Amino acid sequence: MASLRSDQSQPRAGLAFPARGRWSLPVYELAASGLALLAAMALAWLYIVDQAQGMGNRAGTMGLGAWAFLGMWAVMVVAMMFPSVTPTGFSLAGRNAANLADKTPARGMLWRLARAAAFLLGYFAVWVAFGFAVYGVLTGAAGLVHLSASDDKWVAAAVYAVAGAYQFTPAKRACRDRCRSPRCAAATAAGRPSWWSVAWESTHHALTCIGCCWAYMAVLIAVGLMNVVAMAILTVAIFVERYFLPRVLVSNGVGILLIAAAVLTPFFGWLHPGLSGGAVMPMHM
Repeated sequence: MASLRSDQSQPRAGLAFPARGRWSLPVYELAASGLALLAAMALAWLYIVDQAQGMGNRAGTMGLGAWAFLGMWAVMVVAMMFPSVTPTGFSLAGRNAANLADKTPARGMLWRLARAAAFLLGYFAVWVAFGFAVYGVLTGAAGLVHLSASDDKWVAAAVYAVAGAYQFTPAKRACRDRCRSPRCAAATAAGRPSWWSVAWESTHHALTCIGCCWAYMAVLIAVGLMNVVAMAILTVAIFVERYFLPRVLVSNGVGILLIAAAVLTPFFGWLHPGLSGGAVMPMHM
């Protein structure tokens, strides 16, 4: 892995990225942090399930105001994206642990977990900002385009086709490879990652994830933003695509399925319930 150099031309420690290296967190820190994040993700899913029962499978902004939409989007980020990014946060927390020998165990624990929390919060903030942009696009589209009921299936087919085709593009490949390749973050001369370097890495990683996953989010336009079954399927797809080999085959396989959905959706209303108000996607999918 390439190293960063200080002004004195001495190697500067970096943060291996993403979470493919060894975790050096103590077991009790890892367990406590993991349980806390699992609890947050579980609460997010419970909230989504509860809201979905009352909101149905409406497409677009679901008639929500900006702040209500952003609140729902934020919960979706925790539920759908945190399962994949949490290992990266844990890996970050354990980096450069050897440089903390001058600290007490308690202070060392706080140092590591504070930087992991900073990474996750920065990642979360970028995704929420992206949600604000999504709200603007959906609101603008709703004001400009008025579709008849017979056109819904073709819009859904187009969404599936674009999302599927994107899986095979150089942009998708570049984001996917960047997400799993080792790289460095700037560190202090003492070999400890600065707050700014952690914030920069979390922002860069979030943008890379958006580059990988925006097409998956677009699929929710066709199936409904609060379609719990579709959200669960996409969450698993995102996780598998990142961590399981061979990643290219996984990504291409998802692309093929999305293109197949584009071909079939004009004939099966349950493939685009968000636009047509049809039945919810079958659980066996």
